[in-house]
Formats: sequence, C-alpha cells, structure tokens
Amino acid sequence: MLGFLAILLSPVVGRAVGRVDPRRIATLSFLLFALISYMRSRFNTQVDIATLMVPTIIQGASVACFFIPLVSITLSGLPPQRIASASGLTNFVRITAGAIGTSVSTTLWENRATMHHAHLTEGINHGNPAATQALANLQGSGFDAAQSLAMLDRMVNAQAYVLSADDIFYASAVIFLLLIPLLWLTRPLRADAHSEAEAAGAH
Repeated sequence: MLGFLAILLSPVVGRAVGRVDPRRIATLSFLLFALISYMRSRFNTQVDIATLMVPTIIQGASVACFFIPLVSITLSGLPPQRIASASGLTNFVRITAGAIGTSVSTTLWENRATMHHAHLTEGINHGNPAATQALANLQGSGFDAAQSLAMLDRMVNAQAYVLSADDIFYASAVIFLLLIPLLWLTRPLRADAHSEAEAAGAH
C-alpha cells in the first residue's frame, strides 16, 4: 500500500518539478510527513488495522513528493560534468544520515521505553484497585502468583514500548516542521533559467 501512491504520483511530480518551484513540492512532502508522524504518535495497543493503514497510504504521496524535488534542488545549477559526483555525494550523505538517524531513534526508543516502564510500574501496588483486580483475574484464570506478575509485566512492557514509539513519532513530526524553513534557504535554478544562463555564458 505504501508504494501504490508513490508509483502513481511520481510521474506527476516529475513533470510538475519543471513548472513549479521544487521547494513548494518538498514543503508539501514535509507537511505530509509531519502529519503522518503525528497520526502515528496517537497509536495505542488497541489500534485497529484501518487506523494503521491510513497514514501508510498517505505516506506514499509524501514519498513521491520527497525525493524528486530534493534531487532537483540538490543538483540545480550544476554543470553536467559535476552532476555524477554531486549525486554520489548526496547519496552518501543520505545513507550515512539515515544510518545515524536509525541508531539514534532505536537508542531513544529503548531509553524512553525503560522510562515509561518505570513510571507505569509505580502505580502497580496493593493500593491500586485496577492492579489488584488484574492480578486476581489472572490468578482466577489458572496462573499462580509468579506467573500473574510475569503476565502483568509483559503487558506493562507492551504499553511502555508503544508509548516510547509515540514519543519518537511526535518528535519526528516536530523535526519535519522545523526543517521546512531550511528548504527555503536554498535557491534552486529552474531548468529554463539554467538554459538561459548557459546561453548567455556562451555569448
């Protein structure tokens, strides 16, 4: 489902880049990514398949509006003999930044899950009616005391990791919004303007 809109819209975006400022299309992509991240930051352990699919489908449109405009901005105004080197350098930076981002996100996810687990377990005691009722229900289902506590800990772990993922997605939404002004610091040269500049230089 993620690739459906990406494949469908990529030719449209490719044609639009020559007529529309690529910064506008990239801005739309960043806004869509921010929206998707915010939608995913509202997930919980009871989320249904329809709720999961909506941001995934929208993400296809944001991906289509992401790569083509950014490549156009990056390579804009470069002479033909430098495009291959610039493209290789861009791919290297993108892959390296992606690897760093993945490592940072995974580390933050684990750390935030540990923090949420600690906060959630603070409320599990004999003075909490919900906790004592949950343990009583588990023991009534045939589990002994140790098994009931293990099951309860497993449920707390699931909640902690979901809450941690929500934190990461919310931070991602904020980061996408903060990156939008950086797009407008660029000065991409449109294809027709580039051709006119080359013709002027030839004269």
